[in-house]
Amino acid sequence: MSIIRESENLQAPARVEENHPVYTLLLHLSVWLTWPVMAACLFFPAVDLFARGWAWALPLLLLLGILLSDFTSGLFHWFFDNYGSPQTPVFGPTIELFRVHHDLPEDICHSNLVFTVGHVCIWILPMGLGMGGLWAVLPKSLFTDLGLIFAATAALFLVLTNLFHQWAHRPQKPIWMLFLQQKRLILETQHHQVHHTPPFAKYYCITTGWMNPFLHKIQFFHRLEQFLARLGIAKSADV
Repeated sequence: MSIIRESENLQAPARVEENHPVYTLLLHLSVWLTWPVMAACLFFPAVDLFARGWAWALPLLLLLGILLSDFTSGLFHWFFDNYGSPQTPVFGPTIELFRVHHDLPEDICHSNLVFTVGHVCIWILPMGLGMGGLWAVLPKSLFTDLGLIFAATAALFLVLTNLFHQWAHRPQKPIWMLFLQQKRLILETQHHQVHHTPPFAKYYCITTGWMNPFLHKIQFFHRLEQFLARLGIAKSADV
C-alpha cells in the first residue's frame, strides 16, 4: 500500500537531524545511553535469577521478549503503513518514512547507526530508566526479576529492529550477517521481500519475522482493520 509517485521524481523525506542540531544531539545521547541502561536491566535481575536457582528460565524469557518485540514491530509497522499521514502530530515524519520506503527500499541502507536506531532509543531510554528504577526500589522478588528481564529483552530488540530491517535490505552482507539471516535469528531478506510485494499488506513484523506466518494465517491485521472500520476509523486515502 504505497503512495504512487513517478519514480524519477521520488525522493526520500528529509532527515530531521540534518537541520536540527539539538535533535541530533538528543539522538546521539539516546543511542549511547540506551545500551548500558538496557544491559543493566538484564544483568542485575539475571544475577538474582541465578542466585534463586532459576537460571533455566532465562532462555524462555529471552524468547518471549523477542516474540513480543517482533509482534510490536509489526503492529507499529502496520499502523504507519495504513493510518495517519505525514501531517499526523508526533508520528507524521515516521509515517512518511515508512510509506516512501516501499518505493525506495534501499534508502534505509544509507543511514548511520544513530539515525537507524535513534528514533526508537528516544522512547526506549526513559522506559529502561523507569523499569530499572522501579526494580531497584521495589522489594526483590522472583516476579520483579522475571518481569524486568522479559520487558528489557523486548525493549532491547525493539531498538535493534530497524537495524535488522536495514540489514535485510543491504545488497552486500558480511558472512556473519548472512549466517544470522539464514538461520532466521534475525529478519531475512527473502522473508521480508514478501512484505515488499504489492499491495504491501502482510508480513509486517520486522525484528525477526517469526510472528509473520502465524499472524498472516489468522488474518490478524485484516481483522483488526475490519474492526477499526466498524468503529469508523478509516485507512488513509493514500494507501
